Amino acid sequence: MKKIAAAIFALGICLGSAGANASIVVGSGFGIPCAQGGCPLFNGSVNAIGTNSFDLFQSTPFPEVAINSLTLVFAVPNNPTNALSANPITGAQLHSPATNSSSTPVTVGSLGPDILFTHFGLYGTAAGCDLCEVIPFAQLQSADYGLFPSTYNPTTNPIDNFSLYNITLMTDPSTSFGPNDLINVDFTSLPVGTFVFAFGFPSLSVTDTPFAEAGVSGVAATVPEPTSLALLTVAIAGLGFGIRRTNSTNI
Repeated sequence: MKKIAAAIFALGICLGSAGANASIVVGSGFGIPCAQGGCPLFNGSVNAIGTNSFDLFQSTPFPEVAINSLTLVFAVPNNPTNALSANPITGAQLHSPATNSSSTPVTVGSLGPDILFTHFGLYGTAAGCDLCEVIPFAQLQSADYGLFPSTYNPTTNPIDNFSLYNITLMTDPSTSFGPNDLINVDFTSLPVGTFVFAFGFPSLSVTDTPFAEAGVSGVAATVPEPTSLALLTVAIAGLGFGIRRTNSTNI
């Protein structure tokens, strides 16, 4: 009886971990402020990507996951007006950890066919990922209306749909994408209001980008204000300089 109970308990842990999510933050690109997120643009959500680069940063150390294959998802508003005619990605590099200036190349797959997204969840529509974050159509639509009012307007230029494009990124088997690692992605251009997400299926976990950490094209990243601690450090340094200067004057 005890063995059966232990088996049921172990199964419960296994099934519970199957739904556990680690997060992939989409940022502005390696070496650029906000590369690891933390610079929200719309209601505490969405990060700006760079003009020709963005990055994927694995921010959650638990559950620890190592990924060798990721799927990028571009959500492009208003198909077919803004349809991607060719793969915009020109290269990708893995930095392990994220601050390491050295990198290893990441293989970029081909651009998949567009999938029309008008309702239900983004990940379920893009790849049938039922364990991924639930990101409804209206969430992307509202963010684009709020961020780009001169481009998208519910009356004059409504967003009726998004085209979802999948692109696979593969690391070398010996250099997987793990916690606190960063993949920098170079691209040519993306239509204004295009959202960038990524997800993978390591072991029993799902590692994906929640809407709060998605990237969006067409707006510059806003660098957060310095913390009070940083300001205090600057003030102390300035005070020390002033004291030294006074002492040297009095000698």
